[in-house]
Amino acid sequence: MKKDVSRGYWYNVWQRFRAQRAGRLAIRGLQGFLLVAFLSPFLANERPVYAKVHGHTFFPLFQGILVDAGLSSWDERLIPAEDWLDKTYNNVLFTFIPYSPSSIDHKNLGARGPFERQRVKSWRYWHWLGTDKSGRDVAAGMLYGTLMALWVGLIAVSVSLVLGLTFGGLAGYFGDSGFVLNRATFLIYLFFLPLSLFYAAYLPGTNEGAGWFGLLIKFLSLVIGPLVLAYLLAGLCARLFPRLKKITLPLDTILMRFLEIVDAIPSIILVLALIATLKQPSVTYMMAIVGVITSASLARFVRAEFLKVRKQTYMEAGRALGFDHLRLIFRHALPNAVGPLLVLLSFSMAAAISTESSLSLLGVGAADKVTWGTILGQLRGQHEIEWWLAVFPGIAIFFTVITFKSLGEGLSEALGEK
Repeated sequence: MKKDVSRGYWYNVWQRFRAQRAGRLAIRGLQGFLLVAFLSPFLANERPVYAKVHGHTFFPLFQGILVDAGLSSWDERLIPAEDWLDKTYNNVLFTFIPYSPSSIDHKNLGARGPFERQRVKSWRYWHWLGTDKSGRDVAAGMLYGTLMALWVGLIAVSVSLVLGLTFGGLAGYFGDSGFVLNRATFLIYLFFLPLSLFYAAYLPGTNEGAGWFGLLIKFLSLVIGPLVLAYLLAGLCARLFPRLKKITLPLDTILMRFLEIVDAIPSIILVLALIATLKQPSVTYMMAIVGVITSASLARFVRAEFLKVRKQTYMEAGRALGFDHLRLIFRHALPNAVGPLLVLLSFSMAAAISTESSLSLLGVGAADKVTWGTILGQLRGQHEIEWWLAVFPGIAIFFTVITFKSLGEGLSEALGEK
């Protein structure tokens, strides 16, 4: 395929990506994956889309979104809101699957298969993929599991990306001789950095019952706050005491030895040990821990890219012109390492979804969330295998992992062409 120089580098990468079979497969798979993930609350929900009660019209599905966000409250004519299927309506319109992932059908307990006899009012309330041991609809869980798989991958990849870029970028850019600071600055960071790391590890155990806004405030004040304060104090000391003795830290050696220690511990054992410290582990925290552990390999990859980039002519020219480190890193070094990094992130997304499914299958994680792994996990300890609890989540995990693997292969080939 010929290059179109006038369109730019990334346009040509996109065209090469689309021209490959792996790229086309990844695009179609991602489109379907994202469509199902975002439409899942509108495809499977016990709350009616439209309901007419005592002559009044309501839209419980959309109102429920506001109620869950804390922006509204239920009308007294809809209470109790937990028994949507048993309420009496003048007129009602349910979603395609009139069950939520957590809805329990007490008439179909004990894992009813999709082709077995089910106790339902009509075909409209049929469990098309069966039910699990608790009487929850498997089809609703599969749709909601798509959204959870997307959330799981984004959390793990985001944490891994931030830590990998930070550690790998610093190690590759500064090496063992480029990170120079005075003694006062060294002591300031020596005090505040462990403090920030302590609160980062301590924060999950203190967030029980707190909302997202409270978690964000705690994170900014306890984790980011000490780092910002250390940066401001270090700048102040550098101005007040410019003649203090300088210290050269072998940053590359320190960070790489630390990553080697993390890699020396089997990841699954480290994940289980860290999750055991939480009172009520959630999917979000579980995947954040996975992201922390997997960031070691990403940091090593980023370091290798920065080692190549920092020796380029344009980096030497930037240093000669007096550009500061932040400009050289974010304006010159990082953009040239983004391409290969995208390939690794796509594979990391697939690995994160597989890891969550494996941990949920082992019974580790949040019991209040329905994922593909928790559906599979209900097969533990069963003498008789309910095939629908294994086949449907297994197929979903397989095709999702294949999609992200194809995305990585397509990007690798598109970026590798000259």
